[in-house]
Amino acid sequence: KQPGIGGEVICHCDHSFLWTEPQSVVGLWFAIEDATLANGCMWAVPGGHRIPVKTRFRLIDPGERSRGTVTDVLDDTPYPVDDLVPLEAAAGTLIALHGTLPHWSAANTSDRSRHAYTMHLIDGTADYLADNWLQRGPDFPLRGFN
Repeated sequence: KQPGIGGEVICHCDHSFLWTEPQSVVGLWFAIEDATLANGCMWAVPGGHRIPVKTRFRLIDPGERSRGTVTDVLDDTPYPVDDLVPLEAAAGTLIALHGTLPHWSAANTSDRSRHAYTMHLIDGTADYLADNWLQRGPDFPLRGFN
């Protein structure tokens, strides 16, 4: 997040955006710089991976990606944002996020950046649905490790 302009990221879980059946996504968040309360560190709900997934973000029509996306509401109860705890992290720290763990981050209102590198992993035996909003073209398919 850039200082002063890195915006809020609403409370969400990664499975909502990277849907697999069964759920298998794991997020890896590498702190390149210190992540603090002042520069908009991530927050998470302890034990929140046991909360039902609230939404699914997907393509309206997988055959016509230009038609856009839609968010399906699966559970309209809000995430327990009062239970969020900060995940301050020193540069070099790795935070692993279960795919259904609700997390959020505030805007970066400080004068210091908070850069991070994020990677998402999915089980190669899980089904990655054709209507997921994030798709790779036939010339650059998903691939695994041997």
